[in-house]
Amino acid sequence: MIMGIEFQLIDATDKILGRFCGQIAKKALLGNNIVIINAKDAIISGTKRNIHEKYLAKLKISTATNPLRGPFHERRPDTFMRRVIKQMLPRKKFRGKEALKRVHVYISDIPERFKNRYQKLTPTEIFYAEKKRLSYYNRYITLENLCMRIGWNKKEIEV
Repeated sequence: MIMGIEFQLIDATDKILGRFCGQIAKKALLGNNIVIINAKDAIISGTKRNIHEKYLAKLKISTATNPLRGPFHERRPDTFMRRVIKQMLPRKKFRGKEALKRVHVYISDIPERFKNRYQKLTPTEIFYAEKKRLSYYNRYITLENLCMRIGWNKKEIEV
């Protein structure tokens, strides 16, 4: 099923989460198949305190009648990034669902059990130079830092 398809390999290291996911969503809507690695190294701009407060407040939202109905919040970096990409795609359209199926996100590198799926990988870069300004003021955190703060226990997925 996936064997003969060409995938674009994109590294998320030091990419601003919102802008990066917006570009990925646009590429997926255009029909590109995308593999994202190092999702835990993506950065979120802002002060550490403000970012943590925002996402911890979001975790307190639940239904009063039955909390099992949701909303459910992702705590792993790969599912967190996938959720951000999903929110940037058309929700009620078939093409948004199809575009999300073309995006594969991994925490660090492609696991060994999935390596044979991606025979044709072409490394692709997404360019924008905003990391220098952010690193100068140190007003950003990594996605791994945020996910550990909101409840990810960093347990490896079993093979």
